[in-house]
Amino acid sequence: MKTMRYILIFFLGLTLLSCNNTKGKKSVSVKKHIPSTSQKNQKGVGLDSTQFSKNNLRSFEKGKVLTSKITENGLVIKWLKPTIKSNPLLKTGEVVLLEYRMALPDGKIIDGNNRLNMPFIPYMVGYNNQTKGWDLAMNHLRVGDFVKVEIPAMYAYGEKGLKGIIPPNTNNWLYIKVLAKVSPELNENGVKVWTFQKGISSALDLSKEKEVSYHAIVSSQNKALIMNSYRSRIALKYIPGQKNIVPGLRKVLNNAKKDQKMFVLISPEQAYGNKGYANLIQPNETLFFNLTIKDVRAI
Repeated sequence: MKTMRYILIFFLGLTLLSCNNTKGKKSVSVKKHIPSTSQKNQKGVGLDSTQFSKNNLRSFEKGKVLTSKITENGLVIKWLKPTIKSNPLLKTGEVVLLEYRMALPDGKIIDGNNRLNMPFIPYMVGYNNQTKGWDLAMNHLRVGDFVKVEIPAMYAYGEKGLKGIIPPNTNNWLYIKVLAKVSPELNENGVKVWTFQKGISSALDLSKEKEVSYHAIVSSQNKALIMNSYRSRIALKYIPGQKNIVPGLRKVLNNAKKDQKMFVLISPEQAYGNKGYANLIQPNETLFFNLTIKDVRAI
């Protein structure tokens, strides 16, 4: 799935640390409290069940649905595991760790974190990381939830579908386990940073005499893929002191390290303020940057 691959390519090769299960906890640190694969499915039904061996989920939910609801947007959410009501509902601007499978109504699995050999993916809630249906579902979920979400075609791939994978006007079945919530390691002056790979330190860390090469996927609450440098396969460049990017991003890139991978959320005051930018960014809009630092070299 092309859109999904552009987003998930960010996570290839992540070196995340394992920790204790986060069941019942409100928030976790990105550095210390990411659940290990051996701990996630110790209890109850799980996505790694042998029932998935034939790559079909048509009958997976049979006998497992505890409760369900139809949202105002027409999504059908079915809980396959008791919800932890003491955990708050997910909010826009929070980062969570998800285990997921995507299927068609005939049960055929077409995507999942397992297909990238990853135990889970980080997900920024509310910023169009995926099709609209994902974000519409997230605000009904909590850490610990395991659900099936039936997403109407209009909130998935619509009339166009995805050639060779999803037919036009096809609903999507999304199975999600919300494993944990991740706290930003930096939350300062309108800039939040979640680092998922630390990168390589060097003598250039504190220097301004350097050039940073990076890839970025940029989105907002109102628009997906405002920019995606992966499409052109040409890395972006930044030299400390330049003002060709927004202030909040400059603050992050000034301290960037080679091979660093991070989520960055930048407030309007540190982005395009009350003016916005052309027809891409609305006034007073927060921006989400999915960053990979390709190189840092001396100049």
